[in-house]
Amino acid sequence: MKDYIDLIVSILTLLTLASGLYFAIRRFGLKRERFTFLRLAVTASTIYQTTRVALVTITVQLDNKGDTRINARRAHGEDGYLYNDGPDICLHAGTLKIRAIPDETNPLLFDWYTLSPLRLSTRLTPVEDIVISDINLEQINYLDEYQDPTVEYNEVDFWIEPHESYTLTVPIWLTAGVYAAKAFFLGSERKHGEEEYWSGLTIFKVEEENVRQVSGMKKLSSNR
Repeated sequence: MKDYIDLIVSILTLLTLASGLYFAIRRFGLKRERFTFLRLAVTASTIYQTTRVALVTITVQLDNKGDTRINARRAHGEDGYLYNDGPDICLHAGTLKIRAIPDETNPLLFDWYTLSPLRLSTRLTPVEDIVISDINLEQINYLDEYQDPTVEYNEVDFWIEPHESYTLTVPIWLTAGVYAAKAFFLGSERKHGEEEYWSGLTIFKVEEENVRQVSGMKKLSSNR
């Protein structure tokens, strides 16, 4: 009888250890992609240049590497923003910020939060007067193609299925200089430390170029 009792106790102990190990692996182990996991990357490239400005495309790549659907955040706070912790303020679920990097005379560690916002704001309205884009270089909506008409285009209706990818591009005219572009994606809002929030940053340079008119075609020639 004692042997049976010892066997049962051993089996129950093993089951307890196995279940604890299983939940530990799911929560902290190798299968983190079972939970929300978005990879966000930002790149920039110059498409065309004139004597004063250059047309630059900022590309935001979103890759859902997890096994759960990720929905863009929709509920604005009382201050009108989707996210506001002081240093980072986002008006859109997909917010892109572009800031100029000033010249420095001494070696200095780069810090995004020391850069000043670019004070340029424009409103673009299509002929159909359907979608209105507020172009503020500190609050660019790179998901504006997914604006929801049921709420007067004030929110986006956007989600990413598991293992799905999206490439979003924002064209913008910039003068010569060095810039930093930072993109944010806001998913479901939970308590602090568990909310779905991702960001990515890139640094790029807009060169000075001369434009020559040759046989009716514009060609670029460098000052160098």
